[in-house]
Amino acid sequence: MRSKFKWIFALLLALSVQVTFAQEKTVTGTVKDSEGFPLPGVTVTVAGTNKGANTDIDGKYSITAAQGQSLVFSYVGLATQTQPVGASSNIDVTLKAAQTDLEVVTINTGYKTFTKRDNPSAISTISIDAIEERANASVIQNLQGQVSGLSVSTGSGQPGADSTIILRGVGSINGNIEPLFIVDGSPVDEDGFRSINQNDIATISVLKDASATSIYGNRGGNGVIVITTKRGKLNEKMKFRYSSQYGINEIQGLNIELMNSRQMLKLEQQYGGGLGGGKTDAEIEARAKQANTNWADIFFRKGATQTHDLSITSGSEKTTNFTSLSYFEQDGIFLNTNFKRFSLRNNFTGRSENNKFTYSLNYSANFSRQNGIDGAGTNAIYFAPFSAALRGLPYLSPYDADGSITMDGGIASGDASGITPDKIPYVLLNSVRMNTDIEDEFKMVTAFNANYNFAKNLTAGIQMGVDYSTFTTKEVLHPNSILGPFQVNQAAEFGGIQSEGSTRDFRFNTTASLNYNNTFGKHNIDVTAYTEYNKAHYDGINFQVRGLDPRLLGTGAAFVDFNTQELGGEIYTPTIGSFKLQEGLFSYFANAQYDYDSKYVLSGTIRRDASFRFIDDNKWGTFWSVGAGWSIDQEAFMKDKTAFNLLKLRGSYGTSGNQRIINAQYSGLNLTRTLYGQGGGYDSGNSTFLTQLGNSFLQWEELKQANIGVDFGVWKNKLSGTVDVYVKTTEELFQDRPVSPVNGTSIIQANIGSMENRGIEADLKYVLYDKSNWNISVNANASYNKNKILELAPSFEGIEFNGGASALIEGEPVDVFYVQRYVGVNPANGNALFLDAEGNLTENMLDADRVSTGKSVYPVWQGGFGTNIGFKGFEFTTQWSWMADLWRNNLDLGTVEETNVIDDGGNRATSVLTAWQNPGDITSVPRVGNPFNSVDYINGTDRYLEDGSFLRLRNVSLGYSFNSKTLEKTPFSGVKFFIQAENIITFSSYRGWDAEAGFRSTDRGNYPTPKIYTFGATINF
Repeated sequence: MRSKFKWIFALLLALSVQVTFAQEKTVTGTVKDSEGFPLPGVTVTVAGTNKGANTDIDGKYSITAAQGQSLVFSYVGLATQTQPVGASSNIDVTLKAAQTDLEVVTINTGYKTFTKRDNPSAISTISIDAIEERANASVIQNLQGQVSGLSVSTGSGQPGADSTIILRGVGSINGNIEPLFIVDGSPVDEDGFRSINQNDIATISVLKDASATSIYGNRGGNGVIVITTKRGKLNEKMKFRYSSQYGINEIQGLNIELMNSRQMLKLEQQYGGGLGGGKTDAEIEARAKQANTNWADIFFRKGATQTHDLSITSGSEKTTNFTSLSYFEQDGIFLNTNFKRFSLRNNFTGRSENNKFTYSLNYSANFSRQNGIDGAGTNAIYFAPFSAALRGLPYLSPYDADGSITMDGGIASGDASGITPDKIPYVLLNSVRMNTDIEDEFKMVTAFNANYNFAKNLTAGIQMGVDYSTFTTKEVLHPNSILGPFQVNQAAEFGGIQSEGSTRDFRFNTTASLNYNNTFGKHNIDVTAYTEYNKAHYDGINFQVRGLDPRLLGTGAAFVDFNTQELGGEIYTPTIGSFKLQEGLFSYFANAQYDYDSKYVLSGTIRRDASFRFIDDNKWGTFWSVGAGWSIDQEAFMKDKTAFNLLKLRGSYGTSGNQRIINAQYSGLNLTRTLYGQGGGYDSGNSTFLTQLGNSFLQWEELKQANIGVDFGVWKNKLSGTVDVYVKTTEELFQDRPVSPVNGTSIIQANIGSMENRGIEADLKYVLYDKSNWNISVNANASYNKNKILELAPSFEGIEFNGGASALIEGEPVDVFYVQRYVGVNPANGNALFLDAEGNLTENMLDADRVSTGKSVYPVWQGGFGTNIGFKGFEFTTQWSWMADLWRNNLDLGTVEETNVIDDGGNRATSVLTAWQNPGDITSVPRVGNPFNSVDYINGTDRYLEDGSFLRLRNVSLGYSFNSKTLEKTPFSGVKFFIQAENIITFSSYRGWDAEAGFRSTDRGNYPTPKIYTFGATINF
């Protein structure tokens, strides 16, 4: 009986296996793109199972599936497609562009990767098309107007200049206000992007709310921007991509009308000063005909821009590789300024035979050189070209007798009588031609990542990264230049200065992790524990030598021996300095996320940080967050019954921090220590004195943020977007706190006070038309942020004012303009009229009559919009950016409207011709000789406080791509030609070179953002 049972059981088992194999079969096919090319590396999975495969180099795949199941085909950048398995064993698929597929949008947080559907946080992503092939030296500049809530402003148009980035408002008074940047998993310097090739970038994710940023602890308080670079694909044939651009850049238009020679001479004649003072009309007419110089035409030029970029991608069954080489060069619009960059990148990935072990190595090396001028935006009048272009007297000729641009205007080297304010343009031309100002940077960013799936549902990982930069600077003021002899002693044999400096910045980061991920039924759980260590070292050396032999300039042999005795002593003694700093951070943290049926997502993060900056109990801080998402469109009452393809409600609350309590990477390292110095004391004896009173209770600033958001897609995602509302509060603000002078100081740095940012953000995209070879879409984003100081140190009694034009006031934005109100000119006597604190008219300028204007340098509103139009091979795109309700003082205008004096060696705006002259005159320009100068008005009143709002056509591009049929008999797989322009149209009421200002409070001869026009080509083969 027992043997019969065994026989029957074996028969049933065989029948069962036979039935099973009868149900499953091998399905094969080919996956191609919309142009008919095979796609290697496409992921093919059986829906609802762990079965998967990848297409090979010819786009072919093979997978086992049963009839009635479905195959899911997915590829980054293309729309995911699902095909049911029927009677046929062959399924061929064509994947189209994922222009309206929100499900495949990849969101990278640096530690995790999500799709739009399973992301519970406020995170924005930027497509590579929005930043690639742009003609700016830094990719950061390309982000302006691309993401709601992200304010990007470049304070200088000098090639290679850094930008200021603010996310969801200013979060600190004295500390760091910019986001943390992560490149391929490694934190990097936010000011180092001029040395990174933007064409290497694959994705950019902007992390906004606490649910996304708290995992970065005390570095994530101002948001996080995560950048990943390009990689090859598995089973991909070797491909080459060459891209090149060439073009020109030029200065923005000036909307201040300056006087010509005749007007300026007549003004001087009228008030008895300058060259025109005392001249007859005939003499003025004769002089005006000799020269009528627009100094902007002399100082500024049309510079050239060129780029060359070559990338190579390849992939085998288990490895991928991406290699790129790039050269970028851009001339500045001012003479002798330019920027050059060489970059190399190699990204390699590999995996084991069983796919359980994966690793990657990303390496980039970049060298850049910037030739510039340090005087732009400063009061160094002999080195400030944009101030000189405004103030340069039009009746001075820029030419020598032979018709060439003058080198010195006839001023001899060391001639003190020739160095007067009216000769500034000549001194500047001399400095530009003869002096040297070079900054070289070598930057290496390397990241290694490895993961091992050592047990079911368990994966261990390690990440290591290095951001290493060296800077060398060299400035030479030529001994034979006009200013050269004054650098030592006018009577000395040798003049000139040579200053050099070299710094090294090494930042190391390593993270170890253990991840548990399991799916059972409709449930998915993902839990990861981490430890992280960050260490940074910064050192440098510098020297300055006064006294150079012009015959040997350029080498150390030009340095005059410091033992040389001259003018009664050793006057050529050099100065040498060095420094060495370090900082560190140790952390352990964990993140968990739960997903049910792709409907409900719940996440939580907790992190403990130990900072190098703080001591005792304040060394450690705890940061945390919770977030949740509800995909309403997946509910039975919504699914397939409405126009919504995506409708997700998100909410989060949590904390993060800011350990950089002073706005620099290596700042505030010793503030917990009491320090002493040595110096002269009573009766010339040596004394020890207090230099810093330590505060052992210092800690990081803490940010608390609540966020509610909605993600949606309607009508097959023709209309899609995101809306977020947030409240962000900064507590334990780092700021000055008055103490009794009995302590040896009247101020101590402390954590006290709070600040709030409230705002709303919206991102929208609408596909207007997508058929008959046409694709037309529009996009827009906008944000509103209201910044307010909630609390200052009690001893300030609600207001901290230390001079200048701004103050810290409870209930007002940070650095609000705190000035006296200017209302015009007294018709009776031509003096300026102001309002006192009570609103009464007065001619007195007093600090007691200052009031808060409610106006700040930071925008309340900002955003952008654009269009994308495609027809067959043609593509036309525009991208506009705008900011509104931001203010700054316009000293450029104030300088050329100066009526305190006329004969100060500078030109004037034509508006000065309307200055008050006789009783009864109605004008906005005070009389010549009024008691206040332009700096008085800037520091004490709102006369030159102007609205810096602007709307700018940031980029416009027209391109044509040849189709595959046209190229089928050529070695090329793709060819595209394009023309584009940057910053070509700006609408603003602001008067000056450039409405964009980098959030500075005062414009004073700053380097404006240029217009850039380029023509380019991209060739794939």
